[in-house]
Order: sequence, then C-alpha cells, then structure tokens
Amino acid sequence: MKAFDDTMTGMEGVLALVSLGPGDFLQMTGAAQAALQTAEVVIGYQVYIDSIRPLLSEEQEIISSPIGQELERAGQAIELAAAGRRVAMISSGDIGIYAMASPVFDLLREQGWSGRQPMVEVYPGVSAIQAAAARLGAPLGHDFCTISLSDLLTPWPVIERRLQAAAWGDFVIGFYNPRSRQRDWQLQQAVDILRAYRPGSTPVAVVRNVTRPDERIDLTTLADFEPEVVDMFTLVLVGNSQSYVLAQRIVTPRGYVGGDEATAASDPTTKAAARIEEPQPQGDLYPLTLTGMRQVQVVVVGGGPVGQRKVQGLLNSGAIVRLISPEATPTLATWAEAGKIEWVRRPFQTGDVEGAQLVFAATNQRAVNAQVAQEAARLELLCNVADRPDEGNFHVPAVHRQPDLVISISTVSKRPTQARQVRDKIRTWLENGDLDIGGAGD
Repeated sequence: MKAFDDTMTGMEGVLALVSLGPGDFLQMTGAAQAALQTAEVVIGYQVYIDSIRPLLSEEQEIISSPIGQELERAGQAIELAAAGRRVAMISSGDIGIYAMASPVFDLLREQGWSGRQPMVEVYPGVSAIQAAAARLGAPLGHDFCTISLSDLLTPWPVIERRLQAAAWGDFVIGFYNPRSRQRDWQLQQAVDILRAYRPGSTPVAVVRNVTRPDERIDLTTLADFEPEVVDMFTLVLVGNSQSYVLAQRIVTPRGYVGGDEATAASDPTTKAAARIEEPQPQGDLYPLTLTGMRQVQVVVVGGGPVGQRKVQGLLNSGAIVRLISPEATPTLATWAEAGKIEWVRRPFQTGDVEGAQLVFAATNQRAVNAQVAQEAARLELLCNVADRPDEGNFHVPAVHRQPDLVISISTVSKRPTQARQVRDKIRTWLENGDLDIGGAGD
C-alpha cells in the first residue's frame, strides 16, 4: 500500500488510519511512516503524539487529546478529511486491534458513508502480541487468540464466556487490558478459569512496555502467576497444553505431540485401560441401585460417545437430562431436536450443575472433568467422573434389565470392557436357560 497523495485521491480528502507499532520506530512499517509524514493533519492520543514527535514536521497541524476522548477524536478526524484535508489518525500497535479503526468505521456507518468522501486507508502495524511473541521465541506456533479483560465496553459475562471457550479449546491466549487501578479483579478471575483447564506448569509470560526502553519480560507458570504485578502497560501471554520453556523462551509446537496417540490418551476408555495394573482400595464401596429416577434432574457434561452412553441410560430410567457440550454425537443431537434432552451448546461453566441431583463428567478433557467434579463436590452432589472415577463419588456399572430383575456388574471403572463382557455372558445364559437365578434377594 502506498502513502496517499494528490494524484491518488484527486481533490478528495483522505483519512489514513496509521499503526505506530509497539513503540520502537524501527518496528513501524515504511508505508505507515510515509502516510504519517505526508499528512497535513496528525491527530491522536496525547501520549502517542509525544512518542512520534521526531517523525513530524513543523508544517503539520498536530491535534492531541487525552484518553477517554476516542469518539471525539474519530469524529474530528472524519470531519477534517471530509473537508478535503489529508489526515492521519494514529494508534499504537495495530490500529485495527482494540484501537481506533473500529470507532472510525462505526461513525462512518452512522453517517451513511459510501466508501468515498473521505477516502479511508488503513496502515497495519506490529501488534503488542506479535512484538511480545518475537521477544519470547515462538509462543504463537499454534492456534491462539487475544481477549481484552476490559469490561468498560463489553459486559463481563460475555468476556467470561470467551474465556471459558478459549480455555476449553486449548488456545494460546494473549490478555490485553489485563488490569488497572479501577479494574483489579478481572485478571484473577480469568486465571482461575484457566487453572481449571490447564496444568499449573503451563508457561506464562508477563511482558511490559515491549520494544520500549523500559521493556521488562518475566516468565512464570500458571500456578505461580501473581496478577498484582500487572498493569495497563502489560500484555499477559498464557501458553497452551503443549507450550514449553526453552532457554527463557516460550515455544508452542505447530502440531500436538503424539498425533493419534495423544488423541487416544485423552479418551476415557483408554485411560481406564491404562490403569488396570493400579488397583485401588475397595473397602469404602457400597453398591446400591437408585430408585424413583423419573423427573430427577441430571446434568451430563460431554457430548461424545461416553456422554451418549450416560444419557441413554438416564433416559431409560426416566430422568430429565441437561447436556452441556459445544458439540454432540448425531444421536444426542437427534434426541435434543426431538425434545428428549436439553442441549446447552457451549463449554461447561461455573454454575451449570446447580439444581441437579446427579452429575456426570464425561468429556475427553481432563481439566474440564476435574472442574465439573470440583463444582459438584462444592455443592455436595453425586458425581460420576468418566476418566478419573476417584474424583467422583459413584460409578456406573454394566447393567442387564428384564422384568423383576436387574443385574449390575462393576469393576469399579477399572475394566469397563470386562464388566460389559460378563454382563453379556449372563444375558446369554439367562436367554438360553443355562442360569437359574432362583429366589435371590436384594
């Protein structure tokens, strides 16, 4: 993109939205510098104007204003450009990321802008997360997102949903606007959400004033991170489940280590099989059969095959099932469409199990199942955890039902396949008349 000039625009005014980059002039693109230096009018936040004074000339008109007057600046820039002047509006980092490009276009839409009068050109820049990533090595090697923790313009429940989704999706996360004197609790709550999904060893970088003379970078972990050290000049970057530290750098591999093996390792059935040789004490078990399940409120978290098996058994008993999962098997989706179950299509959130009498944690995400178990324990609810039975307080056996007879086979979730095999053998014996139950009591 070339800098604007009279030959390109004719008599029309031009509004250039210019990105200054993270702070060091060397990080500003050549196109952005050219657009800045050929403008008649430069308008922006006072601090940003002061930072670029060496790049400006005495012939240019400089208009600065304090923080909090973003809409006024945008309106003034549009008005000057519409009057035929060459105007440069500036923002640090990239002007399209949490910056002035969006308010400018919002105002243009309100004015019925058609794309001309004034012409608008956007000059991209190096954002804070890109500059921080360069200092850190390769933390953005896989999928990542940025989340602003400022709830001045976005309601906190919306931000919290995005936090839950990003944590559940295992994104590397860059936190913008993480903490200020007036907003001192949001970052701690965000960290608490992440800790429910990721191990305490997850690398965290606290990057302050990146590329500027007083730049400071501190590496820590999710377990040891202290939000109190963060301010509005800081970007907090949290790795995903695969990120690691190498010589004071953070690296996120481009692929998940192990491929199909990693996928298999996250499957509850595989995990149960891997623990076969680790017997647990069984002296505190007390088998029982729940009765009166009709109209009992049950929450199942997880829409995969394991969740489907749980839901099917619950529907057979007459329970009212609420499924929490962003995705679901075709069978579960069909049941939801038919009104047999309620399907909440999003990741699990705090408060989802309130009002339930039974809870099932049946996702293939270890951290999510742990969060469900903790929430159920806090509310003193009965909870079954598919991949870590010891975190819950009841197990689901393999069951054979027929009139006046229920047979349950359990290996205490250690060998579920064997339990089903024994159940099926008993069913075959009963059908062939090879097994006489007689007058066995409860």
